[in-house]
Amino acid sequence: MPDMSCHPASPRLLRASRAIGRRSVLAGAAGALTMAHARADTAPIRFLTNWYAQAEHAGFYQAQARGYYTAEGLDVVIEAGGPQVNGTQLLLAGHYDVIIGGADEAMRASSRGIPTVAVATTFQKALGGLMTHPDVTRIEDLRGHRILLSTEVRAALWPYLRQRYGFDDAQVRPYAFDVRPFVIGPDVAIQSFATSEPYAVQQKGLPYRFFMFSDCAFENYGNVLVTTAPVIDERRDALTRFLRASMRGWADWLAHDPAPANAAIMRANPMMTEAQILWSRRTFQALGVFGAPGTPIGPMSTQRISAIRDFMVQAGLLPGDADWRKAVDLSFNNAMDARTAPA
Repeated sequence: MPDMSCHPASPRLLRASRAIGRRSVLAGAAGALTMAHARADTAPIRFLTNWYAQAEHAGFYQAQARGYYTAEGLDVVIEAGGPQVNGTQLLLAGHYDVIIGGADEAMRASSRGIPTVAVATTFQKALGGLMTHPDVTRIEDLRGHRILLSTEVRAALWPYLRQRYGFDDAQVRPYAFDVRPFVIGPDVAIQSFATSEPYAVQQKGLPYRFFMFSDCAFENYGNVLVTTAPVIDERRDALTRFLRASMRGWADWLAHDPAPANAAIMRANPMMTEAQILWSRRTFQALGVFGAPGTPIGPMSTQRISAIRDFMVQAGLLPGDADWRKAVDLSFNNAMDARTAPA
C-alpha cells in the first residue's frame, strides 16, 4: 500500500474510530443492532474501504460513476479507510453497513461472539505478501532479516510463518506503510500488496522479489465485503442490490473504459496517479485475481471457505469447534452475475 505519510486520514473517521476504540467491541455490536432497526431499507448504503482510494476499489467507484447503484434504486456513500481507521469497530458501531475486510477476520470475530459476516469477495486471490530484495530466492532465506509487518498480519499470520519457516520474533519490526525502509535497507523485507508497493519500488528503479502469502500459507480471498448479522436481517434486499451493482462495476472497469472510476479515485485521493491505477489493473489481469475468464465476480465457495477455516484451526487461530457458517453467508452468491471478460 502507498506511503501513509502522503495520505492524511479523514479527521471525521479518525475521531469516530478513536471514540469507538474507547468502548468495547461487543458494546459496538449492540449499537449496530439498535441502529439497524432504526434505519429504513431506503437509507443510503454506507460503505467503508480498507485504504485510501486506489485501483483495489475501482469497481465500486465505477459502479457509482456509471450509475449502477442508482439503477438498483440505491444511494451509496463510499468512504476511504486508512492505517488509523478501525473498520470493524466502525461497522459494529453502526457507522457503516459494509466494509472491506476478510473472511478469516470475520471468522475470528465470530468465534468471540462478534456478529461480523462476510458476504462476497472482490478478489478470488488475496494479494498480500512480502516484498524482498533479489538475493532472497526462497522465503526461508529471510531468516535473520528484518521483516516489517502490520499489527494485523503479525497477529493473524506471523505465528504460522514463524513456525513453518523457522523465523524468530526478534526479526519483526512495525510496518508504517512506507517503502523507504526497504529502499535503504538491504536486509529489510516488508509486508506488501502485489499491486501497490512493488509499483513504488519499480518507480525508483529497484529490483525486488514478491512472495504472496497465499503461496506461503493458505489460499485466502482478497478484499472481502463484510457486514453484520443485523444489517443482513434488516437490509437483505438493499445489500443484495449493492453487491450486484458493485460486481457489475468491477466487470465494466475490467472489460471496458476504466476512466470513470479512475477519475473518481484520483478525486478522492489526489496522491494517486492514473499510471499507477492502470498498472494495477494490468497486474490484476495478469494474476487472474478475479478467477477464470467468464466466471462471476464476487461469489465465495463452500470448499474454499472450509479450507480457510481448517487452516486457521490447525494454525491455532480459531478454536476447534469454530463454525464458519456463523461468519460467512454464501446465500448472496447467485445475486452476483456480472462476469469477467471471456479470454
